Amino acid sequence: MLKYILYRIMAMVPTLLIASVVIFTIIELPPGDFFESYVSELQAAGESIDPKRIEYLRQEYGFDRPIYERYFIWVTGMMQGDFGYSFEHERPVAEVVGNRIYFTILVSFVTIIVTWLIAFPIGIYSATHQYLG
Repeated sequence: MLKYILYRIMAMVPTLLIASVVIFTIIELPPGDFFESYVSELQAAGESIDPKRIEYLRQEYGFDRPIYERYFIWVTGMMQGDFGYSFEHERPVAEVVGNRIYFTILVSFVTIIVTWLIAFPIGIYSATHQYLG
């Protein structure tokens, strides 16, 4: 049994690594970055843009670094519980997700309870009334 558990743990490491590379690649696939989209939105709205501020934000959040460096920073941050910063919500991602996880757990729990309340009586009835009709 211990051998099986160790095997599963050893299989988990490359699986997580491959999944993280695929996820990061999908995140990086769209052309440009958030700041290019942000600049386009501001220009479309007719607002002025300070190029120095945009460049500062690019450097602050590491968008000026090569992709392998950004991946390493992303993975090490995730291991430490830092999921990054949501530019759309202007808050850390952990806060954005944390506010919604409570309701996700609540809905899952209620779903399990309702399923049991329906499934157990149906199963008991089916088992006790087998071949009756």
